[in-house]
Amino acid sequence: MLRSSERVGAGIFDAASAPVRLQILRLLSTKGPLQYTELMFQLKLDPVRDAGKFVYHLKSLTDTGLVTLDKKTKRYGISELGGMIVSFARDLDEYVNVKRGKLYVRTSRLAIEEFHRNKIARSLVVEAGVPQEIADEIAAEAEDRLVRLKAVYLTAPLIREFVNAILIEKKLEEYRHRLARLGMPVHDVAQLIRVAGEKELGVNYVNQVSANSVLSEYVLLNCLPHKLADAHLSGSIHIANLESWILTPNEIIHDLRYFLANGVSGTPAPDTLEAALGLLSQLLAMMEVEVSGEQTIEFFNIFLAPFALGRSTEETRKALYSFLSSIRRDRPLGNPQAGTSVALELSTPKFIAEAEAIGPNGKASGRYGEFAKEAVQLAASTIEAFSLISSMRPPISPRLLVKVRPSALLAESTRRILEQAHQLAAERSVAFFELLSDDEKSCYSSTGLRLGDEWSGHWDVDCVRTGSMDSVFINLPRIAYEAKKDDEKFLTLLTETVHLSVEGFKVKRKFINERFKQPLPPILAGKQGAAPYFYEKNASYNLSFVGLAEAVAAHRGTRGEMDRGAVDFAVESLKDISKLLADCSREEEMRFALSQRPGDEVVERLAELDVEQYGRSVMALDGGRGPNYYSDMPIIPLSADIPLISRINFESKFQSVLPGGHLNVICTSNDSQPSALMKLTEKSLSLGCKFITYSSNYSTCDVCGQTEGGMRSKCGKCGSDKLSYLGRASSSLLPFNLWPEAKRRSVDRRVAYSVNDSLLA
Repeated sequence: MLRSSERVGAGIFDAASAPVRLQILRLLSTKGPLQYTELMFQLKLDPVRDAGKFVYHLKSLTDTGLVTLDKKTKRYGISELGGMIVSFARDLDEYVNVKRGKLYVRTSRLAIEEFHRNKIARSLVVEAGVPQEIADEIAAEAEDRLVRLKAVYLTAPLIREFVNAILIEKKLEEYRHRLARLGMPVHDVAQLIRVAGEKELGVNYVNQVSANSVLSEYVLLNCLPHKLADAHLSGSIHIANLESWILTPNEIIHDLRYFLANGVSGTPAPDTLEAALGLLSQLLAMMEVEVSGEQTIEFFNIFLAPFALGRSTEETRKALYSFLSSIRRDRPLGNPQAGTSVALELSTPKFIAEAEAIGPNGKASGRYGEFAKEAVQLAASTIEAFSLISSMRPPISPRLLVKVRPSALLAESTRRILEQAHQLAAERSVAFFELLSDDEKSCYSSTGLRLGDEWSGHWDVDCVRTGSMDSVFINLPRIAYEAKKDDEKFLTLLTETVHLSVEGFKVKRKFINERFKQPLPPILAGKQGAAPYFYEKNASYNLSFVGLAEAVAAHRGTRGEMDRGAVDFAVESLKDISKLLADCSREEEMRFALSQRPGDEVVERLAELDVEQYGRSVMALDGGRGPNYYSDMPIIPLSADIPLISRINFESKFQSVLPGGHLNVICTSNDSQPSALMKLTEKSLSLGCKFITYSSNYSTCDVCGQTEGGMRSKCGKCGSDKLSYLGRASSSLLPFNLWPEAKRRSVDRRVAYSVNDSLLA
């Protein structure tokens, strides 16, 4: 005969023994209290046919205290005892399934393990910070669903998807974000491998894009405020280089003196020109993982001048040719904008001339003004070396920057060097020209980044050993579409977007400061307590934009290149942004700068999103019925058929209100004369233009390697029709197959000027 306690236990097990009663208990455990009709609906029972049986089962559960009834709300809920029964039943199911070999998991550790729901609960607690009680409940429900799948085997991603679905159902999205698995769908990986093969991008490209996908998702889900992430995803703004947003600066302007004095990574200070160039090559390679974009070697010829003392011109040229060949690239390894710029100063400005010179073995060697002759020799030899490495095919990196000051135009020796640089520009589109006054303290990179001494008043911390942290692009056409020709609303929306972008920059600074403390970028941050090489507090945060021409057209009904009032409106809009940024800079003590940045990764994306949202009829896209993309660099679209001097005038006005960077790209035909380009550069300087480059398209034979100007159908040397094309998508020369698709399809609409003496007369 059973004792009293045994009878109670037997009654409880008897009450839970029927499958439908156990279903009721499990349902109440996961869904919470439910009314009678809700219970029947969830269990998929017929209210008429099954009512009698259901009342019997429900009464059995309430009589044994497994289920309780709230008479006010008329809702049934599970008791603590009922919860124990559900938990026991789940443990029993798990035990039986494991013993029968039915539930195994292929884990992310590339191992096969038995399924245990406590591992789900542990992941919820450790990875997502879920309270233990809630974690146990979610793990139990996930187990119920997985058991019902009757799958031969489970995978860790599948289990995670089930858990995330439950978190969403329970409105626990904050935990779901933390638990989300980052990665690429199988189809996307297959497509990535295919495209990399077609475009000859190599295995490293596949690895890098895959890694970037994970990091970009991580930043959007876990690092950025939801409002900011949503603005990026919706296309109101575009956060550039998401994959490196919390890891590295975007660009750096190098100061060679630091490494000429100290060496790099265990390498001693160099004692010869060859050793100095070898050290520089090593530095650039090491810094590729610490900077996501362009590296610029500022005052290249001046800082190396002490090492050229007593060297013959031929020796110098050979050393430079070897160096440029060692860092040459004809295809990008990752970010198309990443690469190296070599900046030449033809006439040593006073603020450099008086600085202490670093010579062989890191020793002080007088003042840089004492090496003016060697600096000019190095400049000439560098341009000759660039001509040699570009003779067959212009490299996409390195890029040549030449500072043009009035004093350099007056001296015969430096003027000859400028003529050589313009010949290189006419033949291979390699050179960029910085148009500066004699005492101006400004530095550029080939992407149009500009750093002046306006931040602290000291060029040696504002211009070098610092750079650009990164860029956020504003979608100006969308602001115009939303404003509907209302100037006040346009300014209001613009102001809101600027402040939102500033929030993104603040996030960037927070994470980069954390990286520097670790230090994750060891050279930039300085090892073992050494002073940082990179001046983070002086780095610029570049607010950029796309579609200014399209925004003006949508807001005013006329394109900027056709109407002076439209140009004035565009300039005033940029001034408004600059004023807002200046206020934010003072408030946050951060160097915000309005900039014109290359937007190859953004112009197509934002235009496509706007087409979906507003329809093509509302939009004022460059090229009318052509491919969907917004203008980026230069501001006046390259398809605008306007006089060349008018184009330079307009761009000069825009550059004057873009202190963080700008670039005027002049498309030239292949019959343009180097002497005429030289005159055009001088004219541009007089008109207030600050940074300019000349660009043509090129055809390279894949059989014999011959490169010719223009987009040809056959090689002029061997007659092959297997040709590759190269041109400037925005700031950088790139193979056509790496251009944004919309830009590539519209390249024939660009206006190419035949720059000759008659055009400039």
